[in-house]
Amino acid sequence: MTRKLKVSLFSSLAVLGLGAGLLAAAPVYAATTDTSSSSDSTTTATTTSSDSTSSSSAVTTQSTTTSAEFDTSPNATISLDTAPNISFGKNVTPNGKTNGSYFAVSADNPVEVSNPGLGSGWNVQLKNTPFTDATGDTLGGAQLTLGTPEVAAANTGNPSAAPVATNSPLNGTGTTQIVLAAPAKGGLGIWDSEYSLANINLTVPAGQVSGIYSSTLTWQLSDTPQ
Repeated sequence: MTRKLKVSLFSSLAVLGLGAGLLAAAPVYAATTDTSSSSDSTTTATTTSSDSTSSSSAVTTQSTTTSAEFDTSPNATISLDTAPNISFGKNVTPNGKTNGSYFAVSADNPVEVSNPGLGSGWNVQLKNTPFTDATGDTLGGAQLTLGTPEVAAANTGNPSAAPVATNSPLNGTGTTQIVLAAPAKGGLGIWDSEYSLANINLTVPAGQVSGIYSSTLTWQLSDTPQ
C-alpha cells in the first residue's frame, strides 16, 4: 500500500506597529546670584522650562491559512493482521458429579485490524467448529467464551471512534457472531483487541472421552459497519 502525502504551507508577515514616544526637555538653568559691591543689594533669577509630546500605538493583524492534503491509495484495503491461537492445556476428563470449566493458559496474539484510511467502517465476525479429536470424537455440549477484549489503538492519541467489542459464546455450530465493530469513519489506523486469559473459558459437561480436542476458529473481516 502506498500513500501520497502533500503538504502546502503559506508564509506571510504579520506586522505589529508601535508609535514612537518622544520626550524632549529644555535645558534647566541653575539659579544664579549677582552680588554687587554694595552689601545691601542682592538679585536672584531662576528660569525653568519643559516640553513633552504624547505617545501613541497601533496594532495591525493579518489572517492566513495552511493546508494539508492526505491521499489514500485506491488499492488500499482494510486487513485482519493477527488473531489468537488459544490453549487450555492438559486437564482431567470431566466425568464426575460436576461439569468441567477450564480457563485458557495461553493466547498468543491480539485481534489486530489495520485501516489505512478508508471511512467505510468494518466488523470482525467469529465462528468455530466442534471440539474434535483425531479419532473423530467430540466434546458434546462444549461452549467457548472469549470474554470482551480490551480494545486499544496501536498508537497514542488516535482520534477516530474505537471499535466496539462484544462477548459472544461459541457452541461449535458454525453460527457467526460479531465480536468487533467500527462505525463509518471510525476504526482508522491500527487497532488491537486483547483477550484476557482470565476471561477465556471453556465449559464441558461431564461425560466425555479422554483425548486431545481442537476447534477451528474462523475470524472474518468485512469492510462494512454494523
